[in-house]
Amino acid sequence: MSNIIKNLFSEFNNANKDNTSININTQTSHKNEVNHARELLKEATKLKRDKKFGEACDKLKEAYSVDGSEELMTKERLRLPMYLQLAGKNDEGWKILNELNITYTDAYSQSDIANQMRVFLQKERKYKHSVIFGAWCICKNIECYQFNIDGLIAMADEMVKLGMDDSEEFAEDDEIYAYTPNGNPITNKLFKLFQERIETATSLDGVKNNLLPMLKKAKLAQDLDRIAMEFSQYLKKSTNYDFTEVRDYFNEKFE
Repeated sequence: MSNIIKNLFSEFNNANKDNTSININTQTSHKNEVNHARELLKEATKLKRDKKFGEACDKLKEAYSVDGSEELMTKERLRLPMYLQLAGKNDEGWKILNELNITYTDAYSQSDIANQMRVFLQKERKYKHSVIFGAWCICKNIECYQFNIDGLIAMADEMVKLGMDDSEEFAEDDEIYAYTPNGNPITNKLFKLFQERIETATSLDGVKNNLLPMLKKAKLAQDLDRIAMEFSQYLKKSTNYDFTEVRDYFNEKFE
């Protein structure tokens, strides 16, 4: 009987070793695929530096098509429209920016895409249009901060459910920064940080600082006080920003 048990344990251990080997091999293979995609990105960067813009675009497209490319970040995908612009293919570059905008809808990606649209339009000297996307980027940044705050609220509630104190891992003291809707204390100091960032981004001075460089390029710096005051009010009162509202607001100011 003891030999039978030994044999069973031996088979079980060997099976586990085989599964572990498969998992390790799969992870290694996937990591290599991602590394390969990023190596292609580096090659594209070198081609761009050498002013071989068409070849750089082709290399980027190759990087986005290989296995492992699904792990690339939105910022890495935003290189292609800018390279296309350098290659004189502005229409194709703008089309890809819009495709990315439809595909990657999380607040962080939306912020990156809006900012890149602003830069793209500035390079085309479409300064008034670029202001719209710069303002939209401000909206998306605020949504990112609020997303983080919502996450901290959920974390505080979960910590209480698990009988754990949020402060031990994330805060240096036991200061309570706020309470969740469920009445649980939020002791994570990041909560205060993100609140302060929202307050700064929506404040009149914060809006002025963000809009001024863009309005200067659009030769509209003389309208800064009026535009900033109204846009600051919009940022403060809205909880769900709408691109159409932002676009229409600025288009009205540009008439």
